[in-house]
Amino acid sequence: MKRQVFVALSATGLAVTLAGCGITSNVSGNAASNSSGPATNSNSTLTWNNFPYTDPKLKGQTITILWTDATPTQEKLTKQLEAEFTKQTGIKVTNIGVDYNSVYNKVMTEVMSNSHSIDLAEMDTIWAGQYYAGNVAVDLTNIIPKSVQKTFTPSSLTSVTYNGHIMGVPWFSSTKHFYWNKKMFTEAGLNPNHPPATYDQFLKDSKIIQAKLGSKGVYASGWSWMQAESLTCDYVGFLGAYGGTFFSPSGQPEFNSSGGVKALQMMQTLYQSGTVDPASMQWNETQVQNAFAAGKIAMMSNWEGMYPMLNDPTQSQVVGQTAVGLLPGEGNVKSSTVTGSEGVALLKSSQHKQAALEFLEFIASNGYQLPEFQYNGQYPTLQAAYTNPKYKAADTTNTMGAIEQQFNYAFNRPNAPGYVSWSDILSGDLHKAIMGQMTPQAALNDANTQINQAIKQAE
Repeated sequence: MKRQVFVALSATGLAVTLAGCGITSNVSGNAASNSSGPATNSNSTLTWNNFPYTDPKLKGQTITILWTDATPTQEKLTKQLEAEFTKQTGIKVTNIGVDYNSVYNKVMTEVMSNSHSIDLAEMDTIWAGQYYAGNVAVDLTNIIPKSVQKTFTPSSLTSVTYNGHIMGVPWFSSTKHFYWNKKMFTEAGLNPNHPPATYDQFLKDSKIIQAKLGSKGVYASGWSWMQAESLTCDYVGFLGAYGGTFFSPSGQPEFNSSGGVKALQMMQTLYQSGTVDPASMQWNETQVQNAFAAGKIAMMSNWEGMYPMLNDPTQSQVVGQTAVGLLPGEGNVKSSTVTGSEGVALLKSSQHKQAALEFLEFIASNGYQLPEFQYNGQYPTLQAAYTNPKYKAADTTNTMGAIEQQFNYAFNRPNAPGYVSWSDILSGDLHKAIMGQMTPQAALNDANTQINQAIKQAE
């Protein structure tokens, strides 16, 4: 989902040639461009050249990429990435940065206004269907060689695929994980090496932590429960833990069934127990991370990329105190989380498609993936990375195994066209229920009714 930490690249990153020969596909486009350099013909063929090989004719072109805002430090590292890519290809890169919740809207505005200012765009897994149905992005299914497709982890490739159509190149692998402060567990009299395995135990431990440490201004947990996609993400994790499902096999919403109601009841119970920082109802994941790093909360659910920041004394007050593991389950469910893997899509309106495709090839290389993991803790999409000694050596926090294990207990959000509006409906009702303004059953019934209506209107 939301990429909390931006990309970094060192000039010493690995260079790699991916397996597979070039393959071409006819792709149509529009006529004008705001990017510099000679424009790619709108009816040209696209060829996967296996980075770092690049057609010399592309030298001098400039591509523009839209993705989530970077911090000043991350921006500096992003420039290193761009410089390395430009050095090897002669293709220049410019970035447009906006907050996560504005990325999708900006892409849609680009399409509706018949503009050509963006070549590549971040694609959350939930947008793949709309990028396909809305004729937004180039279908890469027959452009990326099958041999290259096999190099990606199945989950990361699934995250950019809708109904068999690959709508972007996998960018990073992601789920939410459980982080806890071992020092605070010890101070509260809890075993720091045995975090709660169920949400019932999570609630019990939360009450103990609150009783012991609340006087110090500490809350047992903090959550990204602002009325936005981050809230829906957490609900999907709770939903899976209680055996619920978002949609039935026939495509009908069924999150208002027993498992879905129990999931929301637990979220409401946690909040009303007084163990959750009240600011959680306005927080996104970055704000939760900041509270955890400041020692204000003992537990959190968050994405990868928390390390090495949490162990950096210039940014964190909990250096060496934290651990990461599986999010709780319930009953027969060992663990449950939501997937947040993303991709980068090639917009159909781009007039530098081949040059932009070269950058996608770069993303799919160890030269990009390894430094990104090493410096920002973003998990690779390449299957071989998880047994590669160089990635193991870069795992200075020794958390790769714990992070990778959570990938086995992940649930996807729907990526069908229209999901963005459905999620807005659901997050609004979830927020009301957690705040006690609606019962969990009433909130989910309302969301179910509205989403069913939206689906029928879209048919």
